[in-house]
Amino acid sequence: MVWTRPEKPAIPNVWYTFQAKDADSDHLVTYRVEDLTEDRHEDMIQHYLDNFLDDEPFCQNKQISKDELALKEMRSFYQWCFNERMTIVCYKNGSDEIIGGNLLHVKGYEKLADFDLKSESIRDIILANDYMTDQFKIHEHYGVDQYLTAYGLAINRCYRGRGIATEMLKARVPMCRTFGIKLTATNFTALGSQLAAAKAGFETNFEMSFEDFAKLGPRYSFPGIQSKSLKLMSLRIE
Repeated sequence: MVWTRPEKPAIPNVWYTFQAKDADSDHLVTYRVEDLTEDRHEDMIQHYLDNFLDDEPFCQNKQISKDELALKEMRSFYQWCFNERMTIVCYKNGSDEIIGGNLLHVKGYEKLADFDLKSESIRDIILANDYMTDQFKIHEHYGVDQYLTAYGLAINRCYRGRGIATEMLKARVPMCRTFGIKLTATNFTALGSQLAAAKAGFETNFEMSFEDFAKLGPRYSFPGIQSKSLKLMSLRIE
């Protein structure tokens, strides 16, 4: 059954607050993580275009930002994520600048490959991600029908190195508790996101090196990718 977000709590709900260094000083400021509102959809798409596509190892490797068809489909995919009403955004108190975003989705047994996408580059990325969940059967292992997953964590370049990614991942815990979700799990590509997930309490369930991916065939090959491996990591919600 497809999960639908309940009407309460109303959007935007503040899920988490924390303190971290400001962009241009060691001064601690307060940040908040809350639901993305409809009026910020286009701003969030631009945030991902500016801070994700040229940095995330898969997208960087496939040069998604330079592929007109792939870019168009990524925009459509982002909008689909937003329409699920689970995407979260990080703001600094007193500012409406987008500091970070995380595209969240409550996943059942469907696969990313179920999306009708024409871009070969995006389809290859999806194939690798689906392979991870095929190898480690999350639903069976944890005894859940649904879990909270994500399709991209993007931190504004000016605010990196301040632990904000880790804090945004921690925001999943109160979200899951509110909606009665017992697990969150995600494929983490970049070393930085893998380290952030570990600091947030995620454990590694399955890891696949890109060298081993290449042995599966051309569509699983990402020559020169700026990452050692893909990690499926999860966190039980008590």
